[in-house]
Amino acid sequence: MKEEKTIRQLLEMLDNPEAYTEQEIRDIINHDEDTREAYRLMVEAKRSSRHTHTNNLTNVDAAWKRFNQKRKAKKQRFSWMKIAASFIIVLLITGVSFAAYRAATIPKQVEETKVDKKYANKKMLHAYRLPKDAAKWQKERLSDAIWVSWCKGTWVVNGDDSFVEEHPFCDMSYIFFVKNSTVILDGKVLDINNLPDLPASALKKITIHYNKDGHGTAHLSTKPVQIPVNVKGNINPELTILLTGTVPKGAYQPVTIWECKGLKDSYDWHDYTYTSWTAESDNISMKLKEVAIRKDHRVRVNICKGTPQKHIDRIKKLMQENGVTNYELVNQK
Repeated sequence: MKEEKTIRQLLEMLDNPEAYTEQEIRDIINHDEDTREAYRLMVEAKRSSRHTHTNNLTNVDAAWKRFNQKRKAKKQRFSWMKIAASFIIVLLITGVSFAAYRAATIPKQVEETKVDKKYANKKMLHAYRLPKDAAKWQKERLSDAIWVSWCKGTWVVNGDDSFVEEHPFCDMSYIFFVKNSTVILDGKVLDINNLPDLPASALKKITIHYNKDGHGTAHLSTKPVQIPVNVKGNINPELTILLTGTVPKGAYQPVTIWECKGLKDSYDWHDYTYTSWTAESDNISMKLKEVAIRKDHRVRVNICKGTPQKHIDRIKKLMQENGVTNYELVNQK
């Protein structure tokens, strides 16, 4: 399978980073949404264990649990935990984005976005310092770096990927190593030792480009921008949930609730990714809450034969609790 080959390449890269160029690492990570998600969770775990500039640190155990669940959901049979000690530093070499999710398919007119008050004073720029006890090869290849955060409504352009951020706040979503990246704010090159104290809400556009030698340049703009109407948001407003009632025979996880992006009329659990009713790191409420951000959201719930009424009542209650107003329940015939 093509996906299995990609994941295998990611593992090989993690085990032997010196065998890959920075461009090859970027290509592997940006292959598809799954590899970008793996990268995102890895950076979150790294930030939680090293970074001291945020008050809302990611739960490392929860991030690892989610990461492992995602991989098991795709029937991968690799030992992810054996690389836990080295995977973060290797991936941070790239300086690429884990926030460039697949653009939504429904067009919308982009308008000036009001920033949620609770994120209004979050910082745009953060200095990351390479640990003094870093390994020799890490010191040779890595360096101090600048993290960048932004709020809803920011226009993000990373190579050919262009989208408008729809999540309320993206905390330190990009990292740029000073040894192989240049960060420019409103035409002025930033000095990591003298970063401006600006709110994340001030960032209107970020444009990232890497040359053939792997050097990255990030242009940050706080000036108002006119976003083209064809630039879409990064939240898919359509979601399908499958309720199986009991754990399907042969299922790789003992669950009764499954999900996938888009609207699907299938009642076969193989067509879905498993989720959970209540798991800390990955549950259906998280998916519903994200979908509900879009006013044009649509959720379909496919109910298999034999599903108990308590499961149906439970998903209806979760719809209400998470702000989903446009959904339909479809019983299997």
